[in-house]
Amino acid sequence: MTYDLENVRRLAKKLRENLMKCAADPNVDPVHDTRTGTRRLQATLEDIVRETPDGEVGEPVRSAATAAMKLLKKIRREAGPVRDLDVHRELLEELTERAADSEAMKDEDKAESQPGKTAAMGIPGSIETLEAERPMTSIERQADDLDAWLKHRRSEPADGLRAQANDLATKLDKRLEDLEDALPAKRVRRIRKKPPGVVALDSFARLVSEMQVLDAGNLHDFRKGAKKARYVAELAAQGDEQAKQVGETLKKLQDEIGDWHDWLVLAEEAHAALGHEGAQLTALIAGERERHFVAAMKTAAKLRGRLMGEWLATSRRPVARSGNAARRRAVEPARSGTT
Repeated sequence: MTYDLENVRRLAKKLRENLMKCAADPNVDPVHDTRTGTRRLQATLEDIVRETPDGEVGEPVRSAATAAMKLLKKIRREAGPVRDLDVHRELLEELTERAADSEAMKDEDKAESQPGKTAAMGIPGSIETLEAERPMTSIERQADDLDAWLKHRRSEPADGLRAQANDLATKLDKRLEDLEDALPAKRVRRIRKKPPGVVALDSFARLVSEMQVLDAGNLHDFRKGAKKARYVAELAAQGDEQAKQVGETLKKLQDEIGDWHDWLVLAEEAHAALGHEGAQLTALIAGERERHFVAAMKTAAKLRGRLMGEWLATSRRPVARSGNAARRRAVEPARSGTT
């Protein structure tokens, strides 16, 4: 059986490089790339497991791949909290800049409407001067306090990631070495049960059958399930047009829901850090949270319908006679739960 070892090695090499960067300095980019790298490598390993023969013949491969995926989950747990706080700090910065720009525009409008008064006060009526001399607003002060709180909160998991990164990289090397040893030495023809695009759609259909009604309570879990299907599709995006389109649609869905969830958590963090003293900033963040929730629900409804339509069309296409029964059994559980 021919496995995509080159892809495994390429993804593992990149992940190891980012772990080494985290060991030196867990800043924004390597932390992000580390977490993303674990997802991509896991999707590749899951593909190997799917195409491994059942029974004793495939047991060594499944066991080695499962051990590697458990390690990837551990790496993700170490990098996840650090990455989340980085995202929240970026959102806070963007929100503060928008609030400051809005305040500056108000000052500019006021200066233009009262040119004589500003001249008499010795204040040039230009936006640059107004911005330079404008005192920090209460929202900016609250944002500074929240950012300091987020930065401090990030330090502990970042230090933990830095301390463990070398060991995690060493363990990753060992897990993948075990996987290569378990793979068949003789290369035989690889029989793919389904194209990656179809596998991704099947995964999404199962997700929809499990979460037929979306709300604030399960929307984030729905996103995580969609992310898993997305990485499956992206495995073959370059050589499979259907997989490419499915992956792009799933990414849009994932990004929209992810934006809402980040604002949701940032609102909770603002309340915890600032309490009543951060009322103005917390209100702004809450407004963003609600706006993104509406957008996420609309996007989920639209793209879920599109992907389910594609899945239904794919599942009804004629297939080879020898595979008809197996394919019907594979898609029936998910189909029965869709509406």
